[in-house]
Amino acid sequence: MSWKPSEDVERDKERVIEYEKLYGGFTVQGPLTVELRTGIIVAARFADKLRRAAFAAFSRTVPEDVILRDIAELNRLIYEEMMKMNIDKLALVRISVVVIYDQRNNKLNFSNIKIERLYTEDELNKVVSERCRELEQKLERIKSIIG
Repeated sequence: MSWKPSEDVERDKERVIEYEKLYGGFTVQGPLTVELRTGIIVAARFADKLRRAAFAAFSRTVPEDVILRDIAELNRLIYEEMMKMNIDKLALVRISVVVIYDQRNNKLNFSNIKIERLYTEDELNKVVSERCRELEQKLERIKSIIG
């Protein structure tokens, strides 16, 4: 499996118009400020979603090389944070981030980065049942101590 950034970028630029019309991946909050959102996705796809949303939001106002450079840095930061949170690449996540374009420094600045791990009903039931078993075992130990 090869990854060719140039092909991904070209594909993303071609899909900007589609994203602007169909995908609510960003909300304009000010003249050069937007909130990018991935929606609910498999964690392995977050980088593509953020890059496409950034192209859709900034392609008319920010140079392409700046978008690519700064979104790549954002994706690296999010990846590292997801590793700290033990989020598997097949887990469901929702990511949002506020992006402000600094014209003076020709840079995208990021704030309010939110990574939400979502659970399926089966995953949640499994966690709840495991926790209940643990609590039942503790209760049994306490009962045996009390006598």
